[in-house]
Amino acid sequence: MDWFAWDFDHPAYFDIYADKEADAGQEGPALAALLALPAGSRVLDLPCGWGRLHPHLAARGLAVVGGDLSPLNLRRHAGEHPAPLARLDLRALPFRAGCADGVLCAFTSWGYFATDAENLAQLREFARVLRPGGALLLDLAGRSFLERVAARLRTRWRDYPDRAYRERVRWSPDRRRIWTERQCRGAAFRHDIWIPTDGEVRACLAEAGFEAPAAFGGLDGRPWDPGAERWIYRAVRR
Repeated sequence: MDWFAWDFDHPAYFDIYADKEADAGQEGPALAALLALPAGSRVLDLPCGWGRLHPHLAARGLAVVGGDLSPLNLRRHAGEHPAPLARLDLRALPFRAGCADGVLCAFTSWGYFATDAENLAQLREFARVLRPGGALLLDLAGRSFLERVAARLRTRWRDYPDRAYRERVRWSPDRRRIWTERQCRGAAFRHDIWIPTDGEVRACLAEAGFEAPAAFGGLDGRPWDPGAERWIYRAVRR
């Protein structure tokens, strides 16, 4: 089983990410503002998880459709944040070409797949479902920031007693992928994500069919910085 099919569909996932609902109160409006689409625009939130961003996108007047692989997340989403939903694979979206004005891909949700071709396929699918001139907002963890985190945690575990889990972070030997290992309530999880350089992000966006992106170094729209915790790209479909 792919790691993301296991990790995001396990009940302990909600223990590990218990604080993210509160974070969404700040992140949702900020991401919607950076997407910079007028009220009434059709936006795909991919992947949407349990929909914690949707109330904030809707508050900006955006018509949101969520999609995710995890049935567990989608069931919670349907109970808490009513919105159209689809269970999907990011490499082959079940939407017609040009149906959306915007795509939001938040929280480092690009780079999950084992090969470069699969990760590029995700961006190509985002381009396909966008109308010409539509916008993709790609929210990633900054590579240099993650290098600093991995340097602190590569040989020791960080414990979170209030949520009964622990984690450590390591780079793969070739330093292209980062492994985040977690243990929670007797279950083991391991994220295995490709963390690209800025140049690799831009090259993949161009190959997928996007114009050169605007880039930001934080949710407040500050200029992009190589050492920033978040690298956020707003790319327009050619």
